[in-house]
Amino acid sequence: MDQNSNTFDALDDEAHDHRPLMPWDELLAFIRRFPQLAAVDAALIAHQRPDATVVDTEALSPVTAAGAPTWDGLHRILQVLRQKNLLPQHLPQTRSATVMLTRLLDELALILTGRRGARPELGIAAATAHTDAAALRFETECITWLIAGRLGLRAAATGTLKGYLKHGELIPAFSRDRVLHTVDAIEHLFGGALVFGETVRHEVPSLFELDDSLAV
Repeated sequence: MDQNSNTFDALDDEAHDHRPLMPWDELLAFIRRFPQLAAVDAALIAHQRPDATVVDTEALSPVTAAGAPTWDGLHRILQVLRQKNLLPQHLPQTRSATVMLTRLLDELALILTGRRGARPELGIAAATAHTDAAALRFETECITWLIAGRLGLRAAATGTLKGYLKHGELIPAFSRDRVLHTVDAIEHLFGGALVFGETVRHEVPSLFELDDSLAV
């Protein structure tokens, strides 16, 4: 995904001479707590008020979604992706809607950042060939984990991100901008994080109501 703005990457480069950026793990946690804000907007708030643990206005209080994704909801997501020509060629074989959704997020992250090649019809340029593989994996892990948290999913961090969050392991040089803008782009496909979260939990009412007295 080609971005003209390098706001957070530039801030990171200038951090030695100015106020340092919020550590990446703290920024991830902050952005996950406020799905009603775009990821970039949440990051800006965190940068402008690095000591803030809560946002002052009631409208920006943390949001927590409840419930696991449903297969009815996943079918709606797949329909949107099919309409936008973003449906992956190969879907994972799983009985878990949560696993399916996280794999879809992985794939969307790779598509929208140009890792799957150019998509001119979608305005996506191919990623440069010299992109570091470790950075690619880390950015994808961050994108998926951020969106999963903003949707209220029970999805653990994986790979390098897991080692960083749990044990403070070193992370590769990566683009904060690419992570944040891709999160916003994926959520925008489904109407934003809040609508996205509602969609993945959609359930089609049953045609037959089961009498509680007959339930076994």
